Amino acid sequence: MDNTYQVKIIKTDAEIQQCWEVAFLLRPHLKKNNWSSTISEMMQNEKYSIAGIIADDQVVAFAGYRVMTSLHSGNIIYIDDLSTLESYRGRGFASQLLAHVRAIAISTHMDAVVLDTGFDNHTAQKLYLKNGFQFSAVHLSAYLK
Repeated sequence: MDNTYQVKIIKTDAEIQQCWEVAFLLRPHLKKNNWSSTISEMMQNEKYSIAGIIADDQVVAFAGYRVMTSLHSGNIIYIDDLSTLESYRGRGFASQLLAHVRAIAISTHMDAVVLDTGFDNHTAQKLYLKNGFQFSAVHLSAYLK
């Protein structure tokens, strides 16, 4: 039996709204009332895209990513967000989304796929290492609020 679900590119406001639950799991500081408008603005102005996996008539996993150029990595796809609903974890959805983004990067001749993860998020780190990523930097932040 094939356990691979189709990756769907999320574009419409209705599809963006369907990503809320899985996005909020990863980003609990977000507010539902401006979720769709924030994502639409990012898509329009920042080359942000969402790929989702739908199971049981809902988005159960998603990857938010953008095409960008940086002096340290060249032309890249940066993965901002990767999340799976807890009850759907362990089914390979995150690996499938990573493979999807990698395929886009290869087909568009990008130099790399880059992401950051929480310093203590060993589960995610294990997933990324299994999918061909390697540790190459330490991400630092200076929050202003």
